[in-house]
Amino acid sequence: MESALGFALRMVLMTNLQHRLAGRPSGRRAALLFAAGLVFTPVLSIAADGDGKNFAWGTQVTRDNVAFEFQEAKYANLVVDNSSDSPKQYKGNFVLLQVNITNTVDQPLFARFQPVFRLVDASGALYEPHEALTRLVNPAEEGQTPFGEPLAAGQTMRRRVLFSVPKQSYRAVVIVPRSAEKADDGVVTYSGPYFFYDLAPLRSSLLAKNAK
Repeated sequence: MESALGFALRMVLMTNLQHRLAGRPSGRRAALLFAAGLVFTPVLSIAADGDGKNFAWGTQVTRDNVAFEFQEAKYANLVVDNSSDSPKQYKGNFVLLQVNITNTVDQPLFARFQPVFRLVDASGALYEPHEALTRLVNPAEEGQTPFGEPLAAGQTMRRRVLFSVPKQSYRAVVIVPRSAEKADDGVVTYSGPYFFYDLAPLRSSLLAKNAK
């Protein structure tokens, strides 16, 4: 069996328009609010070999010289784009992750080797982030590495990752790619170390709601 330091994660990207929010946000700033929204189903499937370790919330993790510190995991169901004079609203059931990522080596961490985040539910279904809204919730900020740019040696960046998913418990699965290949059929294969991370704040939020 392959160790946690080497695995292949096969991701099948499926297009389904009913799972996408209307419009593509183009602004730079967003605020997360709470309101009623829509339910989205998995848009990704997984076939993987490996022995990814599980880590509890609050644990700092390092894989392939990339250090992770999870800051936040919460539900939201409204994203507001305030970048123009006419704010846009994107409604849905969302999970927001905020993670500090540190490049611990003396060379840049280029975008193609930066961590890949997914959610996995109790049944093993895998969920990919909402690409457009993830960009929206990572506006250009002073002192932060711009989205999609290399992370300089020894530097830390804050990344927010937004998922359109049903409101339930999840773990995060984090991949640090050593390579990524896209086949003619659109299948992307990432190879590199990975781990699972418990998202305890989501579970606590659900328990608190059910207790009311």
